[in-house]
Amino acid sequence: MKNNLPTLQAYRRQYETSKSLGAAMLACNAVLVPEGFENLYVLIQNFQRPMVTNNDAADVDYARGLAAHVAGVPKTSFESQWTMIETESGVIADFAEKIVNVYGGILPSARIYDGFVGDGNEIKGQREYEIIDCAVTFADGGGEIDSASRSQILQVQAGCRYMYFGQSGKLGSSGSEDVFANVLTNALNNFGHLTPQSSGNNVTIYG
Repeated sequence: MKNNLPTLQAYRRQYETSKSLGAAMLACNAVLVPEGFENLYVLIQNFQRPMVTNNDAADVDYARGLAAHVAGVPKTSFESQWTMIETESGVIADFAEKIVNVYGGILPSARIYDGFVGDGNEIKGQREYEIIDCAVTFADGGGEIDSASRSQILQVQAGCRYMYFGQSGKLGSSGSEDVFANVLTNALNNFGHLTPQSSGNNVTIYG
């Protein structure tokens, strides 16, 4: 009996299409860099990369039994799990203590880079994700100690709730619009009816 399987020509077309979409990304090809603890990225093993999405859709019941749904609002509050390697010098323990004592439990921001473009010491990713107001909680304490484990590293688990507004959610860079300039223009219009007259070298003159 002859099977109805894809031909070599079909596989070739599929392969060429996949190449045009880019090489498959390795799961390890990203780093998480906490603000103020930049060197800590080498000890962070697992984390979730943020992605823009909506909250759950809402159900709508119309007349005569018509059931439908509408999209939820964009999601801004996310939750992630981090796995970090503890060192003999207690780097992760110091990190956890500083989050509580120095930052009040909320790390101001962290950046995630993926798709590296160089092999130098400087981190250069093709994409950069900024997460802010990171509430980091070490739920399991300082890691599980096992006196019989002689060939395993000590790992520490932490939960992180953070805010993420996407690549276009930063002030001053929302596609082709300047969010901060728009806010300033509206304020000047309300108080002095001033509008932008000219701009250059990142400077806007109002009059």
